[in-house]
Amino acid sequence: MPLFGRTKDLDYRNAARLLNEGRVEEAITALRIIIEKKPEYINAYITLAVALMEVQETPTRDSPQTVDALALLDTAAALDPKNPIPHFNMGVTLRKLKLLEESLVSFEKALEREERQPLAIANMAEVNYELERWEEAVRLAKLALIRDPGLESAMGWVRVAMRKAGMIDHDGNVIHHPE
Repeated sequence: MPLFGRTKDLDYRNAARLLNEGRVEEAITALRIIIEKKPEYINAYITLAVALMEVQETPTRDSPQTVDALALLDTAAALDPKNPIPHFNMGVTLRKLKLLEESLVSFEKALEREERQPLAIANMAEVNYELERWEEAVRLAKLALIRDPGLESAMGWVRVAMRKAGMIDHDGNVIHHPE
């Protein structure tokens, strides 16, 4: 959710609390009211998009909630073209929909706006892993870990990618390639 620090907007904080408590339908209603009152409130658009995806058991590209979520993220991006967060959340949403190539484009747009986003880089690494692009997955994972070493525990897949890329053997030994 796009909370940076504490917002003073009590209505938004309440909607975010509802979402965090799993009261997604109530959060959706509250967020729609906020947007009605403040059509420039970018975080409300982004959080509503997240809630609309969360309310779906199995989201599809064509479901009304997904269509609405994607439109909300587009609106948020248009309202603040320099903001990376709508693009990051678009990448996450597209990844959930298994639209992997499209998700990479959105993560790249987020990084164009703010290059120090370890979570965007980590997501790109994982998407490349899912696409069996082992070397690129490892490269991006290393970059994400440089920017945020705390991500290491979420990257258990990196050794598998390194093995599949021929960088290490089955015992975990580095394979040296002649240059």
